Amino acid sequence: MFLDQSTCQFTMIDEILSAFQPRTEYGRRFFKELNPIIVDEKGFCEHWDRMKKVLALDRSTVRILKDQLKLLGNIREQTQCGFKSISDLAKLKRFVYYVIKLSCVTSDIWDFPNMTGLWKTLVELTSDSPNFHLQSEKLLAFRKTYLSLSKSIEDRMKMLKRTVEEELSTNLRGEEFTCESKVAERLLERNLVEVVRKSDERYHLRIRQTEDVERLNKELEKVEEQMRDEEEVILEKIARIAAENSELLRSCEKVVEEVDLDLCRYDFFFQMSCSIPEISERFEIKNGRFPPVVEYCNRNGYEYYPVTLETNKGVTVLYGPNMGGKTTLLRTIGSFVVLMHLGFPVPCEFFSSPLFVHVRALSKGDELGLSSFAKEISSLVEIMKLDERKLILIDEFGSTTNPVEGESLALAVINYLNSSDDFVFFTTHYPAVVKKATKAYMCGKLKDLAAQDPRKMIDYSLEKGKNLNQTIAILLAERFGLPKQVVELAQKLVKKDDLFGESLHGQ
Repeated sequence: MFLDQSTCQFTMIDEILSAFQPRTEYGRRFFKELNPIIVDEKGFCEHWDRMKKVLALDRSTVRILKDQLKLLGNIREQTQCGFKSISDLAKLKRFVYYVIKLSCVTSDIWDFPNMTGLWKTLVELTSDSPNFHLQSEKLLAFRKTYLSLSKSIEDRMKMLKRTVEEELSTNLRGEEFTCESKVAERLLERNLVEVVRKSDERYHLRIRQTEDVERLNKELEKVEEQMRDEEEVILEKIARIAAENSELLRSCEKVVEEVDLDLCRYDFFFQMSCSIPEISERFEIKNGRFPPVVEYCNRNGYEYYPVTLETNKGVTVLYGPNMGGKTTLLRTIGSFVVLMHLGFPVPCEFFSSPLFVHVRALSKGDELGLSSFAKEISSLVEIMKLDERKLILIDEFGSTTNPVEGESLALAVINYLNSSDDFVFFTTHYPAVVKKATKAYMCGKLKDLAAQDPRKMIDYSLEKGKNLNQTIAILLAERFGLPKQVVELAQKLVKKDDLFGESLHGQ
């Protein structure tokens, strides 16, 4: 599995894509499953060769395509289980009609199967509109006869109605009416009506059909039966043709999904100011933006610090104070990799990455029946068991147990993963882990201690290398009102190279 549920939640990929939802059930199914479409370099090149053409489309063409996607419907169940009803066949025709319209607009971008033969047959048996209206020479003749008989019956019934109206000296709304018993008995004597129900003083009557009208009605019923038989013949023929073209239809469904998703990528590219990713053994982000945090900053008037980072395989350690943005950096890295594998552009000026078979995030948390530490270890074991190349995002490993053992475990895990072909990003507060790191970035440094809002105190830009001399936490503690003597002692202990200092900075 490329992406598990917890990693999906950690990277917030659903939230990132929530404003760019597909218009068809085909596209929505992809969003639910989030399976990668980029699995090798050939597929990557083919995908982006097509997407570059998509990105060159003008807005009016894109709007037309979106409107047609909304109208074509969904025949997935029918292509899998068969077209069994008039409703199913009506969906088929509508689908084929709008697929052909889609292919006419952009035949040079998407590889639509040739639907001309199927559409020609559907037109012969229905009509040349998206509506489902059965037709044949026999059916046309039956319909003409039906209309003629219906008109004859209607004319005769009108004549009978006028005769009754003359007797009543009033106009009737329909063939049934209520009148006094004396008038009713006179009409009954002339055999113009029949009784529906009666009371002592009033009758509810219905105009009686003549033998001629009854004969015409029987003829009408016979024609109706002939029409139904002919319609069944046509429907069976269409169902048989649909079954014969099931592979063609399934191919069309795949292209429809591709069109739908490509238009989502189109919107994402322009609305999020994205770039086209590149495949490289060098992992690089230039001025990357994590959309949920960008939106939060814009909404609350905070400055957003774009991410610029460059590294290669093995473990890259990310360190810095709480509130420094380490976890957000992990989410940014993870979401960019997921977007790339889903065929989406990336919200940054430049992004390059290898292709991965698995993306996994490991963060501290609770699970029923397990402590946070047990959950952390069991999750790491499962990740280590995964074959093939992985992107692993590890957030403060070892912090759920005592600091001495936690730091030792963190060092051991990094040592183990450093020799792999995987890319690992490892956030930590342990100084020894930072000291031993071959690749490290500091997340967050003090900017304005006098700021009233804690979020405005920190500069969230990344700094490559190791800097263990900062005492941001102590300065912030003083800023938030910790007694002066406590702060001074803490500063001495950090500077002093004794047991306390050793445990803080690691050996």
